[in-house]
Amino acid sequence: MGKKNKYKNDAKEEAAPAPQQQPQQQQQQQQAPRAAPAPSQAASTSAAGQQQGSGQQRAQGGQQQGGQQRPQQQQQGGWQQGGQQSTQGGQQGGWQQGGQQRPQQQKQQGGWQQGGQQRPQGQQQGGWHQGGQQRPQGAQQGGGQQRPQGTQQGGGQQAGYPQRGPQGGQQGGYQQRGQQGGQQGGYQQRGQQGGFQQRGPQGGQQGSGGVAIPLPPQTGSIKRGTLGKPGSCGVNYLDVDMSKMPAIAYHYDVTLNPERPKKFYRNAFEVFRVQHLNNKIAAFDGRKSCYSVEKLPNVSGEVEAIDRHGRTVHYTITVKETDNSTVELSSLHNYMKDKIYDKPMRALQCLEVVLAAPCNMRSIRAGRSFFKTSENGARVNLGDGYEALVGLYQSFVLGDKPFVNVDVSHKSFPISMPVTEYISTYALNGRQSDLRNYTLSHWDLTSINSFIRGINIIYEPPKSFGTAPRVYKVNGLSPQIASQQKFELDGKAMTIEAYFSSRNYKLQYPKMQCLHVGPPAKNIYLPIELCRIEEGQALNRKDGANQVSAMIKFAATSTTERKNKIMNLLKYFNHNADPTVSRFGIHIAGDFITVSTRCLLAPQLEYNNSNFKGPMNGSWYMDRCQFLKVNQKSHKWAILNCESSRIPYAKLGEMERLVLNQARNVNVLLEPKADIRNFRDERNLDDHFKELKQKQYDLLFVIIPSRNGPTYDVIKQKAELQHGILTQCIKQNNVERRLNSQLVDNVLLKVNSKLNGINHKIKDDPRTKLPNVMFLGADVAHPSPDQRDIPSVVGVAASHDPFGASYNMQYRLQCGGGGGAREEIEDMDGIVAEHLRVYHQYHKRYPDHIIYYRDGVSDGQFMKIKNLELKGIYVACAKLGIKPKLCCVIVVKRHHTRFFPTAPPHPRNKFNNVDPGTVVDRTIVHPNEMQFFMVSHQSIQGTAKPTRYNVIENTGNLDIDLLQQLTYNLCHMFPRCNRSVSYPAPAYLAHLAAARGRVYISGKKLVRSPKEEYQRHLINPDFMKMNPMYFV
Repeated sequence: MGKKNKYKNDAKEEAAPAPQQQPQQQQQQQQAPRAAPAPSQAASTSAAGQQQGSGQQRAQGGQQQGGQQRPQQQQQGGWQQGGQQSTQGGQQGGWQQGGQQRPQQQKQQGGWQQGGQQRPQGQQQGGWHQGGQQRPQGAQQGGGQQRPQGTQQGGGQQAGYPQRGPQGGQQGGYQQRGQQGGQQGGYQQRGQQGGFQQRGPQGGQQGSGGVAIPLPPQTGSIKRGTLGKPGSCGVNYLDVDMSKMPAIAYHYDVTLNPERPKKFYRNAFEVFRVQHLNNKIAAFDGRKSCYSVEKLPNVSGEVEAIDRHGRTVHYTITVKETDNSTVELSSLHNYMKDKIYDKPMRALQCLEVVLAAPCNMRSIRAGRSFFKTSENGARVNLGDGYEALVGLYQSFVLGDKPFVNVDVSHKSFPISMPVTEYISTYALNGRQSDLRNYTLSHWDLTSINSFIRGINIIYEPPKSFGTAPRVYKVNGLSPQIASQQKFELDGKAMTIEAYFSSRNYKLQYPKMQCLHVGPPAKNIYLPIELCRIEEGQALNRKDGANQVSAMIKFAATSTTERKNKIMNLLKYFNHNADPTVSRFGIHIAGDFITVSTRCLLAPQLEYNNSNFKGPMNGSWYMDRCQFLKVNQKSHKWAILNCESSRIPYAKLGEMERLVLNQARNVNVLLEPKADIRNFRDERNLDDHFKELKQKQYDLLFVIIPSRNGPTYDVIKQKAELQHGILTQCIKQNNVERRLNSQLVDNVLLKVNSKLNGINHKIKDDPRTKLPNVMFLGADVAHPSPDQRDIPSVVGVAASHDPFGASYNMQYRLQCGGGGGAREEIEDMDGIVAEHLRVYHQYHKRYPDHIIYYRDGVSDGQFMKIKNLELKGIYVACAKLGIKPKLCCVIVVKRHHTRFFPTAPPHPRNKFNNVDPGTVVDRTIVHPNEMQFFMVSHQSIQGTAKPTRYNVIENTGNLDIDLLQQLTYNLCHMFPRCNRSVSYPAPAYLAHLAAARGRVYISGKKLVRSPKEEYQRHLINPDFMKMNPMYFV
């Protein structure tokens, strides 16, 4: 899966309360018959938007069908059919069919009409009409435009975003009116069963957050989607003017000697460029390459660079033309005919180096992001000695044309300060301001070592030494304090304190440890009072829980604030004024582009007794609904509590009553009495597990103590690897402080799935129903950079029910060449063979379709996935003599594309994100790839990140509309919450499977090969067969 987002909490078994929903969601609507299908002219916007209802009167903003009477001032969205009469003041959106008469006082019609209708004078029409209609004088037709009251309509321009697409007024599509009484046209969605209407801001259009415009023509050979409500939004891509860019550039190798220190390479090359390259413009990547649009001589020369501490560093630099020095920049104009893994890579690499030129000298670089140092008084303190810096991410991306993707980045950096200040302020939390007579405890030393190890410090010798400051990397603290730590000098042992005293400097903190710096084999010890932490260090380490929490609070901002941050950074770096950027003939636009969107309809969710729920803004309530399927037996269950938690027995009894009451509401069958037990420690927990397993208990609630007790990892290892018994963990803090019906409801979502139940399914729809399909998800969890001794963990989940709701999992351990991380799954044929066996066990047949969602793969690895993993799937099928149709969809989350609605934010959407279901598959996707972006979730905090989907295999020739709607539907099938999640359930569950694999090896000393270690950590086979979905 690639490196995970470090600001995303690992999904453990902890159930969080669902956010408050609007009261409207809590009303269950009675199911109504489906209306007649829409005529063919509306096929591009999906017939799924049809309103259901017969002789039923809807509330304001609803939809009607049949011989209904609409009250005054009621707004109509969706479509109508039959001989309806709309009273004065009503507004109609969507389309009408039949011979209808509209009164003169009606304001505005959006969508389109069919039939022999008479339009009164003064009426405005948005969208298009058909049939024998008569257009009155002054009637105006407009497409993707936003019209405030009383203003002239025209032009496809939205303030702040250059409009991409046909200029001027567009015919067709939808019209939006920006004041009260404005039209909501097209398909509207509402969180009620039987209708697809969504209530947005009064008079405004909600959907993709922008002006609805017709979809632009396709630019490549791949069919694009058509379903959903059209709209538009801004994207954080900048247009690039390459009209003055030369056709070719030249690539040169750059060698610097000595190789270290590397951080002065740029300063040295800039001096070399002026002195030895006749001041010709060349873009240097800071390592071994430079690019120029004019020929450079093969030359070598000596230069000197001055570091920030005044030291002079001498380099010998050689510039030599590479064997294949010509870079075809013109390839960026004709790449459209190639595949995504055949990008014009050399041209892109060249322009990436050019684009970085104005940023390198004014920022701290980390990957493709450039971070500004914190200004005076504006530091964002994350605690524990770290601060958060804001940076600009920039990268060239290929859509219909090359764009520059710009985004804001956030990263933690160690605060530059004296080491003594770090110890007193952060390591000791201000408990000891005077360190002169303080002795660090064992816990203090552990905390300081974890922070200081691997950090660069600046050693500033006493003035009596007469030497310049110097930078060292810290290995850790010295074993002993300065007054006792000895080293050899001229064959004699001497303490650190005595050495400095002999050179006329008295240590202020002789009872403090020293810093062990430099090569680990050498014993170089420096007093802490003479050292300070170097600024601007981009560390490659995992942040702690405190930093992550503080970072999320700082970084989670609305789309409006995010755009402001990006624009301020672009203004700060001012790319177009840089001589290197100008010399290469490129010019970057000053604002985001605007793209066409489509908002797919959320599926209806079916519960027991044909009760249906319609998601609203990506979530829904279950009230008065029961799970679709439960295991029809009364389950024996127990509650296990660690004695160290000291939870009163009465609290455990309250938990028992709450679980029983809420389980009864959703029809989960539990015995009326739980076995409530206390255990002392891990060994005692083993005894309880063994006894309860012998007594055939079905479910154990285990309360994880806050301290002094078994951890989550230990509990799962014992329960699932050794004893084979089902557990549901709950944190002690949640039992003591947050125990309520809402928390228990969330826990029961997981419990029912673990007990082989099905919480809900997608309402049957012939347009997205695939017969006999197995959904497959895969992910690979890699260790963090400071945990390279841990192997990568493969997690694969596959469905074994008809609805894509029940899954079983496999995990594996693997390493790449040289012990590094390996992204491709090695044992794919063995894993898939096991999943096919389980599928056949439930269905008595093998699947006809396999839909494979693969998470965490970069563009450059697509061919490896095709050649290794897909080949493994085919091999597994061939061994069974079957040939199912395979569709492989790569799920990409590690990108910096964001959507920015053009409409003003609604109070219920405080982060101003686009609506769930928003799809973009034009303009910013590769013209010859089946690719699309989708926002399927409502972001709880911050700017929603779209998920990018790349279809790299499609032997069944599944239609893109079917794939997009199916993918969106599967985002509603994640069993742990009543919310649509950010990517499909098979991929999400594969992530959980990989996370569970890491739990199994947590705290273990792994000395054998990954395959041998896997055999030592096999899951209990009877347990997997009995409860295949135990891992949710």
